Amino acid sequence: MLLDQKTTGFAAMRRGPRRKRGFCIDIMVAFAAAVALTVLYVNVVTWAQQPTLVPWAIPPIPVGSIVPSGWLLGEMETMAQGLAGHEHDFYDFVNESRWLQPAGTGGTDYSRLNEALPYWFNGLVPLAYLLDDERLKTQVHSVARTVLDLQTDDGWLGPEVLSERNFWARAPFFLGLIQLAEANSTWRLPIISALHSFNTLANSMLHNNSQGHRVCPPNFECYWGQTRVHDLMISIQWLIDNQESTEMEPTLVENMHMFYDQSDYKWDKWYQDGTFLKVVDDPTTTNPLYPYLHGVNVGQGLKASAVVRRFNHDDSLIAASQRAVEWTMSYHGAPSGTILGDEIERDLSPFMGSELCTAVETAYSFAYLYHSIGQNGYADRAEVVIFNALPVMLTGDHWAHQYLTQPNGPWAAINNEDYNHPDGPFLFTTAHSGRATTFGMEPQYPCCTVNHPQGYPKFVTHSWGYVGENGLAHLFLGPSKVSTPIATVECDTAYPFDHSLRYTIQSAEAFDFYVRVPWWHDGGSSNITIGGVTSRLSPDQTTGLHRVEVPAGTTEVTYSIGASIRMEERVNGTVAVFYGNLLYALDVGSINSSSLPHRFNDARGTGLDSLPFPQVRDYYFNNTKPWNVAIDTSTWEYHGVPSGVDLPKPIFDYGAPPNYITVQGCEIAWDLHLGVTPGPAPANRTCLGARSTYRLIPYGSAKVHMSEIPTL
Repeated sequence: MLLDQKTTGFAAMRRGPRRKRGFCIDIMVAFAAAVALTVLYVNVVTWAQQPTLVPWAIPPIPVGSIVPSGWLLGEMETMAQGLAGHEHDFYDFVNESRWLQPAGTGGTDYSRLNEALPYWFNGLVPLAYLLDDERLKTQVHSVARTVLDLQTDDGWLGPEVLSERNFWARAPFFLGLIQLAEANSTWRLPIISALHSFNTLANSMLHNNSQGHRVCPPNFECYWGQTRVHDLMISIQWLIDNQESTEMEPTLVENMHMFYDQSDYKWDKWYQDGTFLKVVDDPTTTNPLYPYLHGVNVGQGLKASAVVRRFNHDDSLIAASQRAVEWTMSYHGAPSGTILGDEIERDLSPFMGSELCTAVETAYSFAYLYHSIGQNGYADRAEVVIFNALPVMLTGDHWAHQYLTQPNGPWAAINNEDYNHPDGPFLFTTAHSGRATTFGMEPQYPCCTVNHPQGYPKFVTHSWGYVGENGLAHLFLGPSKVSTPIATVECDTAYPFDHSLRYTIQSAEAFDFYVRVPWWHDGGSSNITIGGVTSRLSPDQTTGLHRVEVPAGTTEVTYSIGASIRMEERVNGTVAVFYGNLLYALDVGSINSSSLPHRFNDARGTGLDSLPFPQVRDYYFNNTKPWNVAIDTSTWEYHGVPSGVDLPKPIFDYGAPPNYITVQGCEIAWDLHLGVTPGPAPANRTCLGARSTYRLIPYGSAKVHMSEIPTL
């Protein structure tokens, strides 16, 4: 429109009047032309000055500048010593990946999507660099070098031959590449060069009838790439923000517009009244809306509108992002912060499953949303997922994980009904092996085996940000250290197990230091102390950031967050219980047994007995205490971390966290759904016996649990 206006305006001025007019009319025309030219000039200047991308609300800090400490360091070290840190040593979908062979010459993957190695790479790059782990660095360097060396002459990156090219798996691999470029400057130029070549090819493919995006190989579902294309756009935007030259910028911008315009699935269009489904009556893969209902797609899609807004400058997408999060979590959200979808969304039933992949993707989306839009609620949501939904699905030693977990799952054992009756009815919408809630190397589909390592590392890399020209902010609270040109800040804390944070700050000059204040904080008992002066918190109403002026030199800051037990209402008269951003679940006890690990496509086999790591096992958990309990919320009492007690490592193992809640309650009659798992809480809550004292423990440590608890 602007170019049309410009052409019309200047052309009319060149042509001049076509017929004789009166003096007054000429004056009026001249005046109108002057006004039009002034408006045009302002529009042109505004267009020229407008940045290509909408600036971050809170700019992130490059990978490698933030490192974990305390319990976060312990969890990430355990991850590196567990399954995630050893997949490259033995796991065929990683070390024998098709990505590591010339296109079409061999290798393996669990599907034609060729996503296994990209998922692994996306998580292992930040894990390796945040831990400064040379063994893991060697692995990711080897993979990066091999893949870049195998880039085809026309620019394609990946194992697909010409007739099988599609864009999806590039997205997670490129996310890994841009993290590597930030963490290690020697990789910066090779990665930028490779991504430039790829985007030149992508531009021609999109111009050629949308090859690889809307037009895919035979028997290949294009919707995977379309529903997740915003993750590919993130790497394009990184190029625009970080490349030395602007020569490629028009191509990169055009690519983003074409990726969006040519997609049949647009998340901002899905989250509209009359379109979005609050309840899914047809939770099957044949439902035409299936791509919008797949839990992992939804978790990734929460940030889609914010990604698109960065290049199309449409601020209505801020509201679209809000709708996406609020509607999804209201109608399909778990109390642990993740999304209920097993793999397909249905409703809020407490027996529904949620994928481990969904947890880590949802956490990343919330982190992205906070940095891009700056609304405090997204940061709290990111913390809730990482402190609850992620750790509950991992064994303490990180050698085994679940494919699906349930809000109410008092056992994580083989579902014999699914296992022995392949014709159904089934507990979950797609995961029918009977092993989906057990813990193992591949308790169901392998995507979560390779995708889960991104959880903690990306939380840490997004946990600090810049504010303005001279500000540094702690966003996602927890123990860590950040080193920037502004200052070096170390946070010593047991948060979220304790709500006192102590900062040691070193800076050459005075600067503005910010801490994020959670939405649930108690204003009367929350404060911050600097230089011996204690003051109340006055956080920004949008970002939740509280500012303090820090002088040059070494400064100590103590930040205390007041909290109390709170509950969130769930379906059927149940509640989820929180203290801060930790969810608490009924302690149902825990006992486990194990067996040889099973492959996802051989759930009924004898198991693998030749793996080089004996730690790889399948685990089956059962409760040892009553699960059918209703509680009296007027009786609960919080028991915090005792003074001077160090948190154990690992922290998210059963019995490890020292904090808990006691509450009075009793056992009630409660039926099983399909005979295998607790059904909806009953309306009749008559006590079956005398009331007793029950304990609620941090959900992430309770591998078997009840988190939606009926009240008396």
